[in-house]
Amino acid sequence: MDEKIQEIISKNAYMQRMIKRIPEEMVSYYLEKIKDNIVELPGGIIHSKMGQNGEYMNFALPMEGIELLEYYIGCSNSIPGQDKAHAVANMAIIHYCTKGRAEIIVGSGRYAYMQPGIMCIEWKQEAQKDFNFYDKAYGGMEIIISLDYISREDGDMLKRLGIDMEEFREAYDKDNDYYIGTCSEKLRYAFEDLGGMIREGTARKENYLVSTINLLNKIQTEEIKVSDRQYYLTKGQRKIVREIHDMCEEHIGEDITMAELEKKYGISGVSLNKYFEIAYGSTIKRYMQEARMQEAARLLAETNRSVADIALSVGYESQSKFGNVFKRKYGHTPLEYRRLNLSKTEE
Repeated sequence: MDEKIQEIISKNAYMQRMIKRIPEEMVSYYLEKIKDNIVELPGGIIHSKMGQNGEYMNFALPMEGIELLEYYIGCSNSIPGQDKAHAVANMAIIHYCTKGRAEIIVGSGRYAYMQPGIMCIEWKQEAQKDFNFYDKAYGGMEIIISLDYISREDGDMLKRLGIDMEEFREAYDKDNDYYIGTCSEKLRYAFEDLGGMIREGTARKENYLVSTINLLNKIQTEEIKVSDRQYYLTKGQRKIVREIHDMCEEHIGEDITMAELEKKYGISGVSLNKYFEIAYGSTIKRYMQEARMQEAARLLAETNRSVADIALSVGYESQSKFGNVFKRKYGHTPLEYRRLNLSKTEE
């Protein structure tokens, strides 16, 4: 391990504990992505750049037993050694999604879905959680609370400020399952504000602690909308939406009607759209149109195929209709989009 990284890790209790409980190949995976792009800033902030696409991970330790992690990383559904990581008891992880979408298999055998504005809390970090990411990159913020490392003095101080960890646990511990809900506007702002402070990395350590306590208070007092129907799918429902998704991707130039899907699955179009939207954040029709426009944009930028040919390949017999839809999406006609992307390539 690089001496600079060793020195930084030696000053961060959370990173030390994390490295101890994850296998060597998993440590190597992350260190290879970080390499020399890691710096320690005032206030106990550690910034690390990862890769070439704006990916990063930032750590903060406002007090012993409470760690902050704010990140934007490329998605991977197969991190080496992930299945060998040790679970940690007596630990709460509060996770807030800022960018992208992710699917989590929860303890009840259902599938939960994260998207921006959604928060989840778990009280025992599972060693072998199965994450599936539905975008190229995922952004989030985590507050990691290790109860065994919070001193009695700090615990008393938190109580005086309205944060009783035992009461917090009683409210949000779901027997190793997740507590998931949509955050209020004030709670979203509190997450975004703390995340921005960490990214900037110029505040004092006390400021991070004050903002963290403020956020924890808001979790207890602000409305968090919780609904099994909004965030979860059963194994059977997930199988159906994955099949529909794959069908849309594989037959992007063909019309897949709701009547055909209703007949195939024996389920109403309303229910199919509801299941699909939980998993992919969009109705089937909107998703199909988005996928068609993305493929058209790729073909315009990367090939010399005619606009008419591209329009037909993504399911539009009318070139003018295709052009109108494309311009609404990208703000340029197909030919304008091609010229703009060609000039960027030449630069």
